[in-house]
Amino acid sequence: MTEIILKGDVEQSKIDALLSFLKSSNIDAEVKITNLNDVKKSSEFSLSAGIWRDYDIKAEELRNKAWKR
Repeated sequence: MTEIILKGDVEQSKIDALLSFLKSSNIDAEVKITNLNDVKKSSEFSLSAGIWRDYDIKAEELRNKAWKR
C-alpha cells in the first residue's frame, strides 16, 4: 500500500481530477479525510502499551511491585 498525503485544504474538484487520473491508469484509489487533531492524538503512542495490550496488567500494580524490590 502506498499513501499520498495532501497537506492543506485542497479543492474538491482537484481531488476528483486526481482520482480520475489514478483510476484511468488502473490504480485503485480512495480518499480518506483525517482531522489533523486526530492524527496528533494517535501519534501519542507508548511502545510499552503495545507490548502489554493483551495482558491484564495495570501500571499501578507494576509500580508497587517495582518499589518492593
